[in-house]
Amino acid sequence: MRENLSFVDRLHRDLREVRWAEPAEIRARARRRSRRTATLAAAAVLAVLSGSAYAVAGRSETPAPPIAATPVWTAAPGRAEIPQEALLSPGDVRLKTGVRLGEAGLGETVRVDPVLESCGRERGVPATAVTSRSSRSQTLLRPAADRSALSGPVLSQDVYRVDPGHGQLLFGTVTLLLRACAEWQLAGTMPLKGGMVPTVNTHRWELSDSRFAGDESVMLRHRSLAPRSRAAGKTTEPTPPVEVTMVVRVGDLVTVIATGPGTVKDAVEDAPPDSGLSYPELETLGRTAAGRLCVAANPRC
Repeated sequence: MRENLSFVDRLHRDLREVRWAEPAEIRARARRRSRRTATLAAAAVLAVLSGSAYAVAGRSETPAPPIAATPVWTAAPGRAEIPQEALLSPGDVRLKTGVRLGEAGLGETVRVDPVLESCGRERGVPATAVTSRSSRSQTLLRPAADRSALSGPVLSQDVYRVDPGHGQLLFGTVTLLLRACAEWQLAGTMPLKGGMVPTVNTHRWELSDSRFAGDESVMLRHRSLAPRSRAAGKTTEPTPPVEVTMVVRVGDLVTVIATGPGTVKDAVEDAPPDSGLSYPELETLGRTAAGRLCVAANPRC
């Protein structure tokens, strides 16, 4: 534990001068998940109409520049491409899923939580973006009520192959962000009664669990309070559901698993089994994901 704290403190000192992107760019990245969900949902309709159970979705946006200087990686021996078998399968998730969407890429920036990164910038937390050599992503959508309906995600998963040592850098950066962003208020606007109303959104992050899977792992719980108008202090929308993000590393592979709305069964007594995944079930899913990574990790498990 003392060694890990020493690494984090050294990381904080060495990266103090790293340049962050402009605020507008960070806010744009914070909206990445919602835009990506909409794009994937639209692709799901095309997949269903074509009779395919698996569709390759295009990138939802033009890749933005990394939020900080990107470490330079050099080619390493071993496998580079990430096979489909390294990802979770729909059968690994207890909840029912519908269409499965996926994509593969090269040189992608490892993303954990864009909103958390935005908070880190405002709080002056230095960070560096880790660039992967290759990546593969998927989104498991909920079953649609009919063939033409759009459905939201049960979860999304990204698997990245990174250079040795960059996984430790990534987990150290997550630790710094959690230290600084236990609670963060984000000012914005929202359409209400025919006009734009200034609002404030309160976000809270906490470390729910760690070291539960693979070589390294963390489970982050993100709670958002109901948005409030800055003038009247009244809520303008219902309280968003809790989100959980798991980051698991096995060898040179890192996977980021993010739950969709309503996927987490959070502090609800006597909730029906199909209402969401409990935290023990999420831990089990993280261990399953680590086992899947073993088939492609360098070195093998």
